[in-house]
Amino acid sequence: MAQRNQLPAVVAGARPATFPWVLAGLVVTAWLALWLWGVSPYAHYLGHHRALVSRDGYVALALFLSGWTLMIIAMMLPTATTLLGVFARVVRHRSGRLKALVVIGFIGAWLAVGYLFRVADLGVRGLLVSIRWLEARPSLLGAATLGLAGVYQFTPLKYRCLTACRSPRGFIYRHWRGRRPASEALRIGLAYGWSCVGCCWAIMLIMFALGLASLPWMLSLAAFMAVEKNTAVGRKLRIPLGIALV
Repeated sequence: MAQRNQLPAVVAGARPATFPWVLAGLVVTAWLALWLWGVSPYAHYLGHHRALVSRDGYVALALFLSGWTLMIIAMMLPTATTLLGVFARVVRHRSGRLKALVVIGFIGAWLAVGYLFRVADLGVRGLLVSIRWLEARPSLLGAATLGLAGVYQFTPLKYRCLTACRSPRGFIYRHWRGRRPASEALRIGLAYGWSCVGCCWAIMLIMFALGLASLPWMLSLAAFMAVEKNTAVGRKLRIPLGIALV
């Protein structure tokens, strides 16, 4: 309990000078890697059109998840800077491994979502093959994706998850005791990651449908999510975006 009560005082400390630069370097590297991958002969692996049951199915899945991870680092990690900055101040006298574990937990939650999206995509493709009129109108699938993402913006779950994401200190209060630093740091990253999933999965579903090489869309949606989660006007943007998507 004493550890928990001391947390606000610790949070007020100075931020380690190198940590923000490490995060910035990681994000910039991810953007650069996606751009280079997108203009390479292997850009097709960034999409979700290759079957996973073919001879190179496991390779296709591994490469897709690698691209997805790069996209999460590029798009979603910047939206978690408030949490990471607060945690860096809490553990400023400890090993940098703890900060890395928060990042790993956060990315791990989104990596699971990417895998689920990819597996669900196989089911959707099977449905398209079995319904000929739907297979002949692929634009309906894109419209359904936009409509689903738009409707989700109006749901109470979206509001609750967005509110939680905008208050990242709560995750540290709930999960950090300092007794098992490694597991607690990983738990903080996972918990915040799943809250972020609840807030942004529908928007990332649009990104999944567009393909991981669509850098203009990535930049636009990443900017929106960063504003939504980290600025005073962000909470008010979910309704206009929902209307626009629908």
